[in-house]
Amino acid sequence: MSIDTSVSFTTATPAPAASTAASGASPASAARLGCHERGTWSRAPQNNDATLLCRKLRGLRAMVAVLECESVARAARMLHLSQSAVARSITDIETELGFPLFHRSARGLIPNAAGQRLGVRATRALAELANGYREAFAATASQSDGGARAASRFAAVVAPQQLTSFIAVAELGSGPLAASRLQCSQPTIQRNLDQLEDLIGIKLFRRTPRGTRLTDEAMALLGPVKRALAELAIAEDELAPFGGRQQGTVIVAALPLSSGFLLPKAIDSLLHKSPYLTVTVVDGTYEALVRQLRQADVDMIVGALRANDVPADIRQEALFEDHLSVVARADHPCLSRGRSPTLAELLEYGWVSPLPCTPARGVFERVFQAEGLPLPQTQVQASSSPVVRGLLSSSDRLALLSPVQITSELRTGELAVVPVTLQHARRAIGVATRRDGLLSPAAEQLLDELRVLAPTMQHPT
Repeated sequence: MSIDTSVSFTTATPAPAASTAASGASPASAARLGCHERGTWSRAPQNNDATLLCRKLRGLRAMVAVLECESVARAARMLHLSQSAVARSITDIETELGFPLFHRSARGLIPNAAGQRLGVRATRALAELANGYREAFAATASQSDGGARAASRFAAVVAPQQLTSFIAVAELGSGPLAASRLQCSQPTIQRNLDQLEDLIGIKLFRRTPRGTRLTDEAMALLGPVKRALAELAIAEDELAPFGGRQQGTVIVAALPLSSGFLLPKAIDSLLHKSPYLTVTVVDGTYEALVRQLRQADVDMIVGALRANDVPADIRQEALFEDHLSVVARADHPCLSRGRSPTLAELLEYGWVSPLPCTPARGVFERVFQAEGLPLPQTQVQASSSPVVRGLLSSSDRLALLSPVQITSELRTGELAVVPVTLQHARRAIGVATRRDGLLSPAAEQLLDELRVLAPTMQHPT
């Protein structure tokens, strides 16, 4: 197997960093707030200095075995290792972390609080790797996966460098770029991928007239692998206090035209209480962000909730109900009639409509349907808040927006709410998370801040 380095994979590449000024965060927190333009953000290691626990993947298998068997001797038999090798693997992890994970006693190794915490994350990570093996084989009907034992064996022997090389090539689309990210040679990347294919027994790459692509099996494997490494990255944050350190990372995805008024306040409040945290904000379309959520590249999505066709593996939590209004520039002709216009009268103007298949578009359509009116003629569809505001300010166009999105423009008199009665102009704003996910403490803290601030969004001042 060889990699065609001239052709990108279908997986999107990471987006460049953007200014923190638009996030709404205070200058004090801006240095710790990573914002990225629309694209794909990755939680995977960005260089060869992978997380400590990722490098200690083999030792973690020994630790999980001890926790499951409640005995070093039984764990050694299960892993086909000597007792001294199992004990040495655990001691090696403890030495790197700088604190114990077990109490040593005549009864053997008893996990302390840190050991229990790490045990949960390590168990979830190994389960994801085994699940990735099964899902890769499920993507092809022509092969047998060898059952649960084969999946467990894959999770037990796959090497960290094989996983990080696989993710890097999948995300960046070429061997040279992957080698640059991981700070190793391209032959090393090639060797790691060859070994991974031999281990799993499935072709992960295929040649097409347009170059090399990830196979369906590889795409099925990618999500579980990324979730496994995310569990280990989160575990390091959770273990930091046991070593006398404070650290934490939360990666939150923001949907356009829905969360800019809530999320910045929640982030500022979070960083005021926990200044050691790092927050990364990414944005994009719902479909792109759900894909990143499923792969644990982001912890949660904040924005307008979907009323229908919510994926079964995604959990939605409503935070507040947003009321949309017709918005125009302050000196718009419809505001100089001497009376409130009707919705039918507003059909004569051009409109900026939300993008199809979005909650805002659903509200847009229901508002006109409730009055028995046809949808207005729209030459522009947009989800970019600055673009919509600019179009309204420089023309006679109208749009359906939340007043809390344009608080600044309303105060300065640049834009105005058109006093027209609307039916069914509400949408739920909330948070989407993975149903089977386990949020990090930092992500839980941000979610708590969102819950506290959400009621203040009902009646913005």
